[in-house]
Amino acid sequence: MGAEKTTVRRKSGALWVVVMRGVALSVVVWACGVGLLTGIMTAGGVGEANAFPVLSGLTALAAFVGAVSVVRHTPWGTLISAMLVAVLFTSLLLCMGLLSWQRISWTGHGGTLLLWSLCGGGAAGILGRPRAKKKPRRTW
Repeated sequence: MGAEKTTVRRKSGALWVVVMRGVALSVVVWACGVGLLTGIMTAGGVGEANAFPVLSGLTALAAFVGAVSVVRHTPWGTLISAMLVAVLFTSLLLCMGLLSWQRISWTGHGGTLLLWSLCGGGAAGILGRPRAKKKPRRTW
């Protein structure tokens, strides 16, 4: 009469909640990074000429972090899940840009930032770990 083991499964919630959690994480990482970059630029640590490459890397990193957090919690493949988060994050950046300024220069820095955001999501889809396969339970 041994004690039976019970496993507690952690539910990740509805799929749209999981995806929005990844997008929110991307926005938080991006906003914190922009605030930190602004402080470093004000202190003179980063010049204005070097600010855009740092910002594009920060945008890719934010999309990567948000997409990696979602990859294992969705039933789709890693690339589809990561790109979904990256596309939603990119569209959110686009909406914030359109609300802040009257127009966005697509040939200049605006389109490049959006492209880096999608590249960050693509990298998360390629490098993200797939969901672990379920092993059949043995019953003795």
